Amino acid sequence: MSDFVIQVEHLSKEFRLGVIGRGTLYQDIQSWWARLHGREDPNSIIGTKIQERTDKNKNLFLALNDVSFNVRCGETVGFLGANGAGKSTLFKIISQITYPSRGRVILCKRVASLLEIGTGFHNEMTGRQNIFLNGAILGMSRSEIMRKFDAIVEFADIHQFIDTPIKRYSSGMFVRLAFSVAAHLESEILLIDEVLAVGDVEFQKKCIAKMRELTRDENKTVLFISHNIDSIRSLCNRAILLEHGNLVLETGNVEEAIRRYTHNEAE
Repeated sequence: MSDFVIQVEHLSKEFRLGVIGRGTLYQDIQSWWARLHGREDPNSIIGTKIQERTDKNKNLFLALNDVSFNVRCGETVGFLGANGAGKSTLFKIISQITYPSRGRVILCKRVASLLEIGTGFHNEMTGRQNIFLNGAILGMSRSEIMRKFDAIVEFADIHQFIDTPIKRYSSGMFVRLAFSVAAHLESEILLIDEVLAVGDVEFQKKCIAKMRELTRDENKTVLFISHNIDSIRSLCNRAILLEHGNLVLETGNVEEAIRRYTHNEAE
């Protein structure tokens, strides 16, 4: 049996410029019907069905192009690349927020993601309510969330404002709560996309320390996007470099990836 918790196989994602793509209601109904009848979920493997192109419209943007890699349990993998390289698109596919045009992602563990500020939160609800809401979206039971609740609030340092609607939170308070929920809930894979840049320096250090603890003590797998080279250097034991939707380097030598990334940025 493979010890990979994430397998990305020949992943491509195309966007038709100027056109809003269709949603995934059909897949949601498929999954619900399968669960109701005790059958295998046809969408449990992301991208099992290749989307058919009905025309040869050239007005397409290729955000990811035939990307493949594997991640083992307990690894911390840093993703580098300029804006538009495909990093966030890749994370959204792994998180099942969107689907690939071709290829697939196989997940062997539960995923929690912290991708964009506001994802999975409701501005009119309090911090307390949003902890339960976001936890439920991440697939956690109420009892799981309750066991972690005090630790989430403590880490986010929002005791005084826990029953205040989050629309009144500063951006720093918001990201502290969002990170704390994702980091403390009982998922085996954590995806983090640059949002820590919103927090202050001390909180960023606190987050890095927490991610080290998760990989060291709880054997969680962390996938991390950041333009902060020091964070990548101190946290990650592997690095993947994307350029224009292509995977151009995958290495256990994080410094090598950083050198190539900073060289490309300087050009």
